[in-house]
Amino acid sequence: MIDLIKANTAPGSVWRWIMGGFYHHPMRFVFALVSSVICTKKLSGSYWPIRVRIAGGQKFRVYCSPFQTILLQGILRVNQWGGSDSPSSLTLGTGCNFILLGDFDIGPGVHICVSPGALLKIAGRLNNNVSGITCNARIMVEELVEIGSDCIIAWDVCISDSDLHNIKGSRRTTPVFIGNKVWIAHGVSILKGAIIPSGCIVAAKSLVMSAIDSERALVAGTPATIKKTGVEWSR
Repeated sequence: MIDLIKANTAPGSVWRWIMGGFYHHPMRFVFALVSSVICTKKLSGSYWPIRVRIAGGQKFRVYCSPFQTILLQGILRVNQWGGSDSPSSLTLGTGCNFILLGDFDIGPGVHICVSPGALLKIAGRLNNNVSGITCNARIMVEELVEIGSDCIIAWDVCISDSDLHNIKGSRRTTPVFIGNKVWIAHGVSILKGAIIPSGCIVAAKSLVMSAIDSERALVAGTPATIKKTGVEWSR
């Protein structure tokens, strides 16, 4: 298991977000603010502090079954990207666990589903100026997925710890671990059993379905293999 560093837990300036929202999109932000408060209540059990912050014009739906364990220490931001306003969603099954340790941004068309009894842990922002998912991505968790701090996930990415169907002679699920400061380029698929160490770059259109055995590696291909080690990247 990859250790997750406790990420930035500062709540941020809610008033700066509110004033900025009204300044840029006054009418649309009214609906976004109401939706943010409702989603915060669903996830945290309280209306304040507002830990789900939806940008004006964006849509975000939270579906909660009973008896989850939810820990929100960071802020889940739902932002615009690329001119799209496709709705995003978070679906939490009965008895699942959802842990957000630091601020994490998601764009339009991002859908996260945590099955009953499963665990999704996201460390969020620690040292980078942002951590999150660009747009049009899916995270599907049936057992365990962990995403480290300061990770950047591009568009059209799929992360799943499950085959989603039963295959005779094969285990249906195997946990997925993504380390700290991992850059996942567009169109990548990260499937059951994937372990991506800290500092890695996963090249566009790659398929990761096993453990990468080196930190700070550039991995690419189908299936993904190490192409270069000792890489450094920044945003």
